[in-house]
Amino acid sequence: MQSYPGAGREKKRGIALPATLAGVLLLASMALLLQSRGAATARVLAGIERHHREALDEAGALEVVRALLASSAPGDIARSNLPRLDGSPFVLLLNGTSWEVRATDVEGLIDLYLSPPEVLALLPAEAAGIDARRAALLEGLPPGTRFPSEAQTLARLGFDAAARARLAPLVTQMARTGEINPDLAPASIRAAAATLAGADRAAGQTAEIDLRKRAVNPVTAAAPR
Repeated sequence: MQSYPGAGREKKRGIALPATLAGVLLLASMALLLQSRGAATARVLAGIERHHREALDEAGALEVVRALLASSAPGDIARSNLPRLDGSPFVLLLNGTSWEVRATDVEGLIDLYLSPPEVLALLPAEAAGIDARRAALLEGLPPGTRFPSEAQTLARLGFDAAARARLAPLVTQMARTGEINPDLAPASIRAAAATLAGADRAAGQTAEIDLRKRAVNPVTAAAPR
């Protein structure tokens, strides 16, 4: 049988071609995978940067509010150039960001650990039974123990995130006695607090501060033509 020298080489080329294509496809798929992972990583990093920037903005605004409150005498709520310490909102403009600020003297709030039942009863109806919940919670804790924040205490008392957000402006765990000063209480409970026989007219040196970034109104924020 006569042999043709070039036939073996053509056969080898035919076998090598699919292997080469497979390698190219593999490299292409790996490049696409790396590209998609790179885009995902970039999005994650951008999100972290945005949250970090927002945290710094909030921390800066909080320091400004603290300095403003420190310039007033403890319990002084009459001076018109200073915010009222009864939860009344005021606006703070800082570095182009508008914040709604509420500062409340802790003596005008309901103390989650110290307030007697009649003061706890000032809370909205969704907090009904909080006195019994508190008694059960404290029973399992060493005397004097407190959770680090009001949010954690409310969670331990069985309130979900939505209820905690609604109750947060009304409560503290830093009051002196647990009684309440109606003059410093938030508007929603001020009238009821004033009817309590044991109202505490004192004011402290500590305020709960609530900061919320205000939404920008695209109409009023638009540049004039």
